[in-house]
Amino acid sequence: MTSGAGSSLTHPFPFLFDRPRHRRGVPGPRPASLRLEALESRELLSSSSDVWNFITAPKLHPMKVNVQVQEPGTAPGLNFVAPYAVSQNPSDLVGQTGPLIMDNSGNPVWFQPLSSTNKKQATDFRVQSYRGQPVLTWWQGTLAGTVPTALPNGTALPGAKYVVYNDHYQKIMTVKARNGFTADVHEFLITPQGDALFIATKVVRANLTPYGGVKNGAFVDPEVQEINLRTGKLVFAWNMDQHVPLSECIVPAPTSANQIWDAYHMNAIDEGPNGELLLSARNTWALYEISNPAVPGGGQVLWQLAGKPQTQWPQFTMANDITGPYNSAFQWQHDAQFQPVTGTPLPPGQTEISLFDDACCDSPFPDPFSPAQGLILNLDANTMMASVQKSYPHDPSLFPSSQGNVEALANGDEFIGWGAEPDYSEYTQSGTALYDVVMPGDNISYRAFHNPWVGLPLTKPATAITQVAGQRTVYASWNGSTQTAAWELLAGRSPASLSPVSITPRTGFQTAMATEAPGPFYEVKALDDNGAVLKTSAVISVLSPKKC
Repeated sequence: MTSGAGSSLTHPFPFLFDRPRHRRGVPGPRPASLRLEALESRELLSSSSDVWNFITAPKLHPMKVNVQVQEPGTAPGLNFVAPYAVSQNPSDLVGQTGPLIMDNSGNPVWFQPLSSTNKKQATDFRVQSYRGQPVLTWWQGTLAGTVPTALPNGTALPGAKYVVYNDHYQKIMTVKARNGFTADVHEFLITPQGDALFIATKVVRANLTPYGGVKNGAFVDPEVQEINLRTGKLVFAWNMDQHVPLSECIVPAPTSANQIWDAYHMNAIDEGPNGELLLSARNTWALYEISNPAVPGGGQVLWQLAGKPQTQWPQFTMANDITGPYNSAFQWQHDAQFQPVTGTPLPPGQTEISLFDDACCDSPFPDPFSPAQGLILNLDANTMMASVQKSYPHDPSLFPSSQGNVEALANGDEFIGWGAEPDYSEYTQSGTALYDVVMPGDNISYRAFHNPWVGLPLTKPATAITQVAGQRTVYASWNGSTQTAAWELLAGRSPASLSPVSITPRTGFQTAMATEAPGPFYEVKALDDNGAVLKTSAVISVLSPKKC
């Protein structure tokens, strides 16, 4: 089915290119100029050792991370996270929320602050491809659990949206859900055809007495929607309640009319080569493959992996590593994906998928079944047997109660975000940890990714000067630039008479350049690896804080 574009998809300039965690150890057109979105509160000034503060970028206060493991051989690329805290207390957030790119040393590369008070969040921040060009995408809104609401923790509040930025850090479009649904936090996937697949949710009133609940109850109904990003038209909508019975839920229905049942908690979509979809539902402990919903007669459940036993469609049986009820090798899982085929093709009828096994926690099973782990599973449609091929646990063990992801990297490694625990890690195929990072305080990131990225900001480099005991230091930064290798400092008696005085290798987000050049006017040039000038800053002077 299709519908008009309405106001759910906006192009500022067309076609430019849940829960508290368990602690470890506990069971074309002219581009618009870039600007930071306004913060909800006044500028955050933090002296915390866990927060970055930059004289050249006084409104940016991203968190600092602690690199625990950093071995040779990690995949090239940068780390993509979106820190927030599952708390209604603003002081539990370290730094600001927002999409954050960092290098493997923990230095910020680009940061877009959304809030200093944890009232807005970003999730699922990563690199994707749209019309052959790299883009940044993320969900943006407010999550239940960070503000008072009757919605279950982790549910998106109305008004949420997906945003797409190009490699100049310009917003090129905003996408919202259709038909009275809300854009869900868990998935926004751009297909090779230029469509967007995402999860949307809506609260539905229902008689829940057949499931042990109340007559005047309500549940969160998830739906897969696909939108053509060129036209804004809805390609299809596939509703889970219309295909999977509520009785499949592991979590008991609430016995109070004031509670909303999170009966499915769909949290992942992946697309197969013929348009078939792989879906994950946390609260049924199951994965489902459905036939291509965009074609006539499509949208049928083809098979189910894990969850409660049933006979409505074929169901895989786990052959090994059983850890919980219902013959399950995983529980409360997230981020199911088809694994890329590398090397020797799999035998006919076999498929490999990855998922993040939280193994924790909710009623009626409030304790972990096992430590969390990344899993690679083999599914053999010839025998309807599934088996664990590889597992990637953390050392020490982690017990996240929600969220998390497993990303297959181009070099064959697996990158794992540990959801409601503050870690993200990279592992070799044999399970060796090459990289591990811990975020500060109660900060977490729903998913974490490691992607190649070339950022080309249209802004000028930012500069500042300090003078202490007669020693002048010029500082330079350029939010989002991935090509700056060094800074050239120029000085002179007037803006028209500047000449080079030094070249300093770039060091992290902000580089300090001590100088004895009297100035009083200074300028910096961002240089690439070959010494070519990428862009020049405004001229600044020690005579006045204003730029010249």
